[in-house]
Amino acid sequence: MRKIVTFLSLLLLMGTVVGQNITDLSVMHRTDVDSSLLNIGTYPSIVDTVFLHPDRVRYDHRCFQLDGKDTFIFSGTFHYFRVPQPLWADRFRKLKAAGFNCVETYIPWNWHERTMPRSVTDESQIDLRELNDFLVMAEEFGFYVILRPGPYICAEWSGGGFPQWIMQKKPAKPAFDVWLQSNDPEFMRWNEHWYRAVCRVVAPHQLIHKPVGGKGVILFQVENEFNRVRWFPKEAKKDYLDKLAFIARKYGIEVPIITCWTDESRNVETGILNGVVDMVNSYPRWQIEKNLGRLVDLQMKTQPGKPLISGELQGGWCCELGWQLSWKQDGLPPVQTQNITLYTLQRGFSALNFYMAVGGTNFDDWAARQQVTSYDYAAAIGEDGSVNERYRRFQGLSTFINEHGTRIARADLVSLDYITTDTLVKLALRCAKNGDRYYFVRTEERSRQHFGTIRTDDLELDFALEPFGSMVYYLPAGATQGEWFPKLPDPQIRPAIKVAKIELKKQGEWADKLPTKWTHLKKGEAIDNHGIYGRHFVYYKANAFEGCTLEVGRIGRKVVNGSAADTVLVSVNGKLLPIFAETQESAHYRIPGDSLSRRKVEVVLLFENKGLHHHTNWAVEKFWHIGPTYVRCKGKELPLNYAYLENERGVRYSSSIKENVDGGDTVGEPLLKWYRYSFDLPQGQTVTSCFLKLEQNGNGFIYVNGHCIGRCWEQGPQSEYYIPECWLNTSRPNIVAVSLRPTAQGANVKVAGIKALHE
Repeated sequence: MRKIVTFLSLLLLMGTVVGQNITDLSVMHRTDVDSSLLNIGTYPSIVDTVFLHPDRVRYDHRCFQLDGKDTFIFSGTFHYFRVPQPLWADRFRKLKAAGFNCVETYIPWNWHERTMPRSVTDESQIDLRELNDFLVMAEEFGFYVILRPGPYICAEWSGGGFPQWIMQKKPAKPAFDVWLQSNDPEFMRWNEHWYRAVCRVVAPHQLIHKPVGGKGVILFQVENEFNRVRWFPKEAKKDYLDKLAFIARKYGIEVPIITCWTDESRNVETGILNGVVDMVNSYPRWQIEKNLGRLVDLQMKTQPGKPLISGELQGGWCCELGWQLSWKQDGLPPVQTQNITLYTLQRGFSALNFYMAVGGTNFDDWAARQQVTSYDYAAAIGEDGSVNERYRRFQGLSTFINEHGTRIARADLVSLDYITTDTLVKLALRCAKNGDRYYFVRTEERSRQHFGTIRTDDLELDFALEPFGSMVYYLPAGATQGEWFPKLPDPQIRPAIKVAKIELKKQGEWADKLPTKWTHLKKGEAIDNHGIYGRHFVYYKANAFEGCTLEVGRIGRKVVNGSAADTVLVSVNGKLLPIFAETQESAHYRIPGDSLSRRKVEVVLLFENKGLHHHTNWAVEKFWHIGPTYVRCKGKELPLNYAYLENERGVRYSSSIKENVDGGDTVGEPLLKWYRYSFDLPQGQTVTSCFLKLEQNGNGFIYVNGHCIGRCWEQGPQSEYYIPECWLNTSRPNIVAVSLRPTAQGANVKVAGIKALHE
C-alpha cells in the first residue's frame, strides 16, 4: 500500500469526501445490506434432474457448465434473415475476431412460412433451409448458439414474427378477445405446427449431439418478453408457457429451456418449467445502475439460486420514423458498452448476449410499423459489415472475460467501505475463494474525465477514467501489484478506404400505369383472403355517386400502439381528392359533382399500409388485415376491386436495362410515380460497401437489380440505403427503381447518388 500521507495530502487539497457502498442497494437508496442481493449466500445448486444431459449442458446458481467446465457465455445477436446469406461468413469471421463464443438469433415464423398451409399437419409451405445453413455455419466457425423461435419474437419485425395469414385461423369465439400469445386451443395447434418443424431442424444441432468439445445449440427460448402481455390471467399465461415447453420437449429439444422478461416462469417448483431461467433484458442507455440495477435486484429476489443471464444487453438501438439514426441517438456510445458489460460482471452475470452485435436491414416490406429500412442498430458490426469503436471495446472485454469471466462469476460481491477524492466514482469488490480480488471502478458521469484516489482499509488505488468510464483492477491473492482491465487493442491500421467516383444516371421518371386487370373482393374480404400477404402499395377501384361523401375505413393516427395513420389516396377523373374530415378509424373525401344527379363515377384508391406492428394486442389484431376496412358512399358499403402490382413492377423495372419504362398517359395527378437510374461499378476495384443516397418527397420502395431494398420515407431520418455487395453487378449496369406516392409536398426525387467504398 502506498504511504497514507500522500493520500491525506490529496484530501486536504481537494476536500475530504466519503464514498458510499457500491452495491445496487445504494442505487435503490437503501441502507440495509441483504446478502442475498449481494449474491454471496449459500444457495444450493439446481438439481441435476432439471437437466436432461447435465454432463453436457447445465448451470448452477453462479455459472454455466458446458462439457463439465465452467463457461462464460459471451454472445452476440446476429439475425440471419436481415443479412443476405452470401455475407454470413464475413459476419461470422468478425464475430469470432471480436471474441464472442456464442451467437443468438430469433427464428421468424413469417419468414419461413410465407404462404398459408392447408392445415396444421401441412408443412409443405415451411422452408427452414436458411435456418439449417445458419446453424451449420455457426458450428463451423466455432460458436455456441442460443435460439429464440417465438412464436412471438418482437424484433421490430413485421407482426412480431407471426405470419400474415395466421389471423385467418382465429376462431369465431376464441378463449380470449386477444388470440395471439394465448393458450387458446386452436392457437396452440398452430404453435405446435410451427414448433414441430423448427425442432426437427434444431434437434440435430444441439450440443448434446455433438462430440465433446464441439459447438452447437445450448439454449432454446420459448415465447418472448411475455411481461408485456397483461390481458390474460397469470394462470392462462403459465399454462401457455407449459404447453410451449412441452411441445419443444416432445419434438426433441433436450437442452435447457429459457425465457426472457417472463415472470410466470420464475421459480416454478414443479413441472416442465422447473429450473427454467428467466433472463434479464435491459437497454438502460446512460442510467445503468438505476435501470439495469433495478432489474437485477428484482431477478435475484424472485429467482434465488438461478444464474444471472442477460438475453438482451444493450448493444445499440433501432430507429423509427422521425427519430434520429441509431448512431446519432443519445446514450449509445461505445463507452456505454464497456460500462454496462463491467457492471454486469460486478453483479455476477455468467452469460451475456448483446442485442445487436451484427447490424442488418429490414429488406422489402419486412420492417414493422414505424420502422425504417436500416437495422444497423449502432451495432459493433454495422449493417454493411464495417467495424467500429464498439467492436474494439468488445475485443478488449472478451479477452478479459475469456480469462476471468467465470472466476468473477464464482467470486463473492462483498460490502466495502472506502473514501474517494471523487464522489462520482464508485467502487465495488468481488473476492474469489482463493483470495483474488476484482475492484470495479466506475462512474456514470459523462461530461468530464475522472481521476483521483480511492482508499479502502487495505488498499490505496489511483484511478483515471474517461467520461462514463469503467475499469477493473485485478489483484491476485498475495500480490502487492495488480493490473487494470480491459486492455483495449490498438486501433486497427488498414489500407485506406476510398470513395469511388460513380455516376448515377437517370433513365427516366413516369407515372405508374393504372392496372388493366382487377380482382373482385367480396364484402368483408381483404387481399389476405386471396393469398396476398405483402404490404406494398395496393390499388382499389369502386363506383360511387357524384357529390357524395366517400368514407374509407383505415388505421388512424395512434390507433395502433401510437403509430402513424395509414394513407389512402383517392382519385376521381385523374384528380386527387383531399381529406376534408377524419376520425381515428376513417377518412372522408368529397366526390365532385351534383349530389342530386345520381350519376356514378369511377373512384381509384391507392392504399399505403405503414406496416404490421411488432407488438400484439387487441388493436393490432383488429387491423391485422391488409387494405381498407371498408369503403362507403351514402352509408352503403361499395363493392371493391383490387390490383397488387407495385412490388412486381419494381422487381421488373430494376431487373433489366432494356425494360420498357414508358409510363403511358401521364395526364392528371398520378397516384404513384417511378424513378429509374443506372450505375456502373469501377472496374478492377473491390467494392467493400455501397449505399444509395436518396432524398425525396413522397413515400415508397427502393429496388436494385431485382431486389427490394426496403421502404423510403419522406419523414426520414434515413437517406442512405445499404445495397449488399452480393446483389451488385460488376460486369453490367446496376439498375435502381424507386416508387413514390405523393405526400403534401408531391412525389419527386430531390437528391440521388451512389456512395461506394473500395480498397
